[in-house]
Amino acid sequence: MTITLRTILTIIAVFILQATFAQVKYGKYKITSDTRDFGGGTLFSELIIKNDKTFTYKYLTSLSCFLWYSSDSTWATNKDTLVLTDIVISQHPVVNFTKNKETNDNKISILVKTKQNKPIQDIKILYIFKNSNDTLSGFTNSEGKFIIDTKTRAATKKEGKYRSVDDIEIWVVYFSKKRQDQTTNNFSDLSADIECVIDDDAKNETVLRTTTYKIDNANLVYLSQRYNKEDIRSGRYLYGNFKLEKE
Repeated sequence: MTITLRTILTIIAVFILQATFAQVKYGKYKITSDTRDFGGGTLFSELIIKNDKTFTYKYLTSLSCFLWYSSDSTWATNKDTLVLTDIVISQHPVVNFTKNKETNDNKISILVKTKQNKPIQDIKILYIFKNSNDTLSGFTNSEGKFIIDTKTRAATKKEGKYRSVDDIEIWVVYFSKKRQDQTTNNFSDLSADIECVIDDDAKNETVLRTTTYKIDNANLVYLSQRYNKEDIRSGRYLYGNFKLEKE
């Protein structure tokens, strides 16, 4: 069999094309050890790349099964990158904690304001300290502030990268024209400036998310994530690097 120059050039071109445009491997990918720790919990998320240009992503965390999440949508490649495109819900609660800054003044200062930065008076604040059975309460003043005195409280000692025990739980309760809205969160700092924004017009919305990974043989290395709208709050989903577990 005679191999022509044209055949040789074709083979060379194929090798160059494969080197330039990486091929994604189909199968199940698992999040890698260097990106799985988050917020004190462990992620064991998986990403399934299918040969019909669709994918299934499962966000799984040891923090709580109530935080688990899954998504099914489409993928494409662009040179040496894998591009995942899906629709997500951006959460916009009426009552929302927006700031938590640690201080050193033995008090927790809570500021409740509108989206236009105007303070809101007479907003009810509920709070309970760790190892206490009593829920305490108060209302914001004319400056939209409520102060919790913590100088007689001992903060939990930090151990390792994360503090495992929260020292106080705080609720901000708001009665709108339609219903009662509230938000609650656990805080590990007994000296802090906390801000909460109340937005009567807030509502959830659907947005288009595009997540890009670099294809590195059997690895998918996270590069970026973008949305088609601004002020998006869709969680930490699809972050992290993945490694092919099973084709």
